[in-house]
Amino acid sequence: MRGNLNEIGFLLILIRLSYQMTEQNSSDYYTAAVVEFSPTYHWHDAALTLRKNTNAYIEYIEKASKQGADIIVFPEDGLTSIYLPDKSQMDSWTTVIPSAVDEYIPCTGTDVNVSETLKRLSCAARENRIYVVVNIAEKRLVNYSDACPSNGTWHYHNTNVVFDRTGKIIARYRKVNLYMEPQFDKIEIPEIVTFDTDFGVKFGTFICFDILFSVPPLSLTRIEGVSNIVYTTAWFSETPFLTAIQTQFGWSFAENVNLLVAGYHQPTIGTSGSGIYLGRNGIANVTMADDPKLLISRVPKTIKSRRAEMKQESMNKEKKNQRTEENIARHETLCDKSIKEEDTPDWMKLLRDNVTSFESILFANNSMTETVCHHNFCCDFKADMETITNSSSIYYRAIVYNGVRLYGIHVKAGVRVCGLIQCLNESIHSCGFVSRSDITFSALSVTARFNDYTKILIMPSVLDASLIPFEQWSYVEHIRGNEMNLTMVLDEPINNLITFGIYARDFEKDKWN
Repeated sequence: MRGNLNEIGFLLILIRLSYQMTEQNSSDYYTAAVVEFSPTYHWHDAALTLRKNTNAYIEYIEKASKQGADIIVFPEDGLTSIYLPDKSQMDSWTTVIPSAVDEYIPCTGTDVNVSETLKRLSCAARENRIYVVVNIAEKRLVNYSDACPSNGTWHYHNTNVVFDRTGKIIARYRKVNLYMEPQFDKIEIPEIVTFDTDFGVKFGTFICFDILFSVPPLSLTRIEGVSNIVYTTAWFSETPFLTAIQTQFGWSFAENVNLLVAGYHQPTIGTSGSGIYLGRNGIANVTMADDPKLLISRVPKTIKSRRAEMKQESMNKEKKNQRTEENIARHETLCDKSIKEEDTPDWMKLLRDNVTSFESILFANNSMTETVCHHNFCCDFKADMETITNSSSIYYRAIVYNGVRLYGIHVKAGVRVCGLIQCLNESIHSCGFVSRSDITFSALSVTARFNDYTKILIMPSVLDASLIPFEQWSYVEHIRGNEMNLTMVLDEPINNLITFGIYARDFEKDKWN
């Protein structure tokens, strides 16, 4: 009789799980968790570093599962930390990662080359019935057909791995666009990786620096039609256009997709920023603060098509009707000697783009109507401002750039930029620092013209002194054939403005050293 009761109990469990899966599939939402994580690092001790960070991951997995999360995402380098040794000493920091086609479950598998870290995380996903996305250093045995790597035996990759609710590996993505990462080998054929879930959503995935390139991000959104992305990053924020949340939000808005971002947290070196973004429906949840945390939000499974969104006139109007029930959580350059250290946030190191080569006009009056051009790229600026005090120590410049800039030390990248940015004095060398302002903009608009908009990435770029994008603006696209006039308009008066403009990537000008 006991055996029969056990069989009945097992059947009841199966029925309950089946009901839960059916309920998840029928819902219009899924619940996502991302972790802003500050890893532990033990000098030259891979085993201890990986074990302690894995322990912390498992605690987050358990918390997220208890709060009903369907999927949880951890940051780039979160298990190993960014302090990896040179390639000759990488073996103990890495693991073999079986392909998704192998349907391998590390928790129950016997492959000795799969690390204890992957086994424990697989078991945590299995025990907590949650999808888990982690980034880890991967080692891949060299094929005889491969060019011989410097270590003679292994290729090393910066890799995302995804576990399903059973702990099975269902996706493995190797970073395509490496950012000054000499420990890792560049993948010879770029990977476009997606995975399906039992709650009816297909995800794509990529890593950190990838976000500024066409492959794989735009291959996922514009070719594969993926509208939900998991993104792991250890982003070094750069003003005035590429701070972490600013870039994440801008990309999600530009491609009109849900973006789940887990960021590496070490503000003293410039890395911080995680969030859950809902395309042109705005921000569900973000953090750009001085402490790590777990963010959880409901995310709509479907999103309006990109073509339909071309007609939208006001981001704020759409959000009133379509937002989820979640609340909004709120390269070093030449330095002017007169700039004081306290003008930048004391908890966060910020890099700065070198804007000295940009075409620019100092905003010297309370009203401005100007067209500024650089190398045949022109932008129109209209602005009205008021100074709260009799005099202000903050200035603003309208800037435009069309050319090639250096990302890190290896990538010359095509960039088109136009926007209004904050400066600490009349010198362009003072632009790009972050300071509170006693100036209020009552009206502001920026218009740019593109004749190749389908081939490039065009992101809105807005920022205030909190280092969080503000949302009181409209975004209007007028399209005729291959030409687009894009206008951003301020909807409400704002102060503490850092950046208001448009950042575009022109991939055809890219060159890797």
